[in-house]
Amino acid sequence: MFSQADSTDSARSPIEYRNPSGAMLRSLALPGWGQFYNREPVKGLIYGTCELSLLAALLYNHHEAQNARDMYSETGLQYWEDQYDVHSDLRRDFIWYSAGAWLLGMLDAYVDAYLFSFEAENRKFEGDTGFRAGMVLNF
Repeated sequence: MFSQADSTDSARSPIEYRNPSGAMLRSLALPGWGQFYNREPVKGLIYGTCELSLLAALLYNHHEAQNARDMYSETGLQYWEDQYDVHSDLRRDFIWYSAGAWLLGMLDAYVDAYLFSFEAENRKFEGDTGFRAGMVLNF
């Protein structure tokens, strides 16, 4: 005879898993893609928006630094040299911010892929323990 635990095990759907390396590489290729792969679309949008915004700020400051350098070469005004220094410093800062955000997104995708099936595995484990005790009192 089948116990109730045996009949429910066959009716359960298989536990889905995610590949942590695949999630991390997706986040490396495109910010937020690893979070979408882990079925975390809100996190994917947040990470993607933040990482791409930092990259846009980096590119903007790079363009402004190059423009200020060219203007200083043409005019020799101190203003343009100061502008170059400001945007060059911001460019360096945004390189670090962008790299840090990108690495954080990759790490988050990697860890979330490991934890993707954690809740389902716990439910399965709790259902498979097999030892149960109980007492019925009839008066």
